[in-house]
Amino acid sequence: MKSSILKKFCEFEKKGGVFPLLPAYFIWVGLTVCLLSILGLLLVHFQFENPVDFYKNLFMHFILIGLFIITLSRDKNEDERTLQLRYRAFGFAFVLGTFMLLLMPFAAMILDSINDRTPLEWEQDQSFFFIISSFLFYYLMYFQIFKKQL
Repeated sequence: MKSSILKKFCEFEKKGGVFPLLPAYFIWVGLTVCLLSILGLLLVHFQFENPVDFYKNLFMHFILIGLFIITLSRDKNEDERTLQLRYRAFGFAFVLGTFMLLLMPFAAMILDSINDRTPLEWEQDQSFFFIISSFLFYYLMYFQIFKKQL
């Protein structure tokens, strides 16, 4: 089944098909999911002395889902130019996100050595959240910057 889906996607791409985007109103859906998740994360943090990791991870994943929905939502006036800006923003977000990802361990080591602490490793869930959310934020930021330059 996987090969047939991949085969259909490759055929779609060969024909010059554009990646299907969600309707414009999904920006509001994604924004609502993000805001409710942030509110839930704050509520869990302040309501409990020792917040349960399950709820923390759940709300962090919903924030990522909301950002991803915003990223895949089409603009109100979507045309070829905004698609080019979208691709350009993805490229810039990838380069900047990769650069930040590569420099982050060095920055953490330098800060730990300045503060005379033993170097700590990132928690896997938090680093996953940081990486994905930074890529999505960089994309959204660059897409808005490029649109304003038109």
